[in-house]
Amino acid sequence: MNSRIFTLSVALICLFSCQVQTKRPELQDGENKNESFSTLVDPKYSLTQDRAEFEKLRETMPEAKRRANDEKALLAEWMNGDRLLPSDIREKYDNLVRKKRELFNSDMTKLRDHFSKNEKKNREDFLKSIEQDRIDFSKHKRDREARNDFFNELDQKRKDYFSELREKRDEFESDVRDKRKNFEDYIKERNLNFNSELKLYSERWNTQNKNK
Repeated sequence: MNSRIFTLSVALICLFSCQVQTKRPELQDGENKNESFSTLVDPKYSLTQDRAEFEKLRETMPEAKRRANDEKALLAEWMNGDRLLPSDIREKYDNLVRKKRELFNSDMTKLRDHFSKNEKKNREDFLKSIEQDRIDFSKHKRDREARNDFFNELDQKRKDYFSELREKRDEFESDVRDKRKNFEDYIKERNLNFNSELKLYSERWNTQNKNK
């Protein structure tokens, strides 16, 4: 009960201490660097727990600020009262990161499968379309020039299509790489923050328990 009250208090303090900010495309002087990384990844990958009871109060808060506050509140809950072994907190954190990474990898796999499925269907539809064009053209007698023009046009149409297909695939792969880089940068930044907090907690915990 005391732990829950403490957690609620920390979250409320974080909530009412922040100021509503406008969305900014670039990191500005004095802005929390962690918040910048947080805006580059989907909220469901954030290292936070579900805290739906505060959602209505936090609706006007910028997304980056909400997520940063959630992360701070989670660490505060784990480290409240120096009751957990540092190794237990490390295990909790590592498990959370593992779950978020599994979720991210699963989503990227689904995204790739969906793209590839659509790509295959569109390619098959296109090939059927130009084959039907060829069949329809061949139903009537044509002179040499008309046949040459038709098949040259058909060949150019095929080249243009596959060129566009490659461009779309390249754009997709680039987008996936960006998403993965943003996710890994976010996790790296959170790891640095967690290790710093855990070091302080471990020193405090060791001091309090060295004579026990």
